[in-house]
Amino acid sequence: MWMTVVEGHIAQERWGEFGEVFAREPRPAALRATFLLQSASDPTLWRTIGLWASREEFEAYRQSVAVPGGLAMFRAVGAEPAVSQFDVKDHYSVFGA
Repeated sequence: MWMTVVEGHIAQERWGEFGEVFAREPRPAALRATFLLQSASDPTLWRTIGLWASREEFEAYRQSVAVPGGLAMFRAVGAEPAVSQFDVKDHYSVFGA
C-alpha cells in the first residue's frame, strides 16, 4: 500500500470551497481511501491523505494526468501544497481500508 499526504494552509474564507472541491474531485480506481483533515492546533492547516493500492498504481495515475488531483485541489483555493509519500508497512482498520 502507498500513502500520499498533501498539505497546505488555506485561508478561513476558503474552507467551505475547499470542502466542496474535495467532494467533487474524481477518484482514480487505484485510490482505495482518501481523507480530508483540518489541524486542531492550526485550523488553517489542511491535509488530504490518499491510500493507494500500490506505489506502481499511484505512479501510473501520476503519469496519466498533467496535475494530480491532490495538488489541483489546494491550488484551486489559492494554496501551494507540500507533498509527502510513504510506503505503508502495516495498518489496522475497522473500516477495511
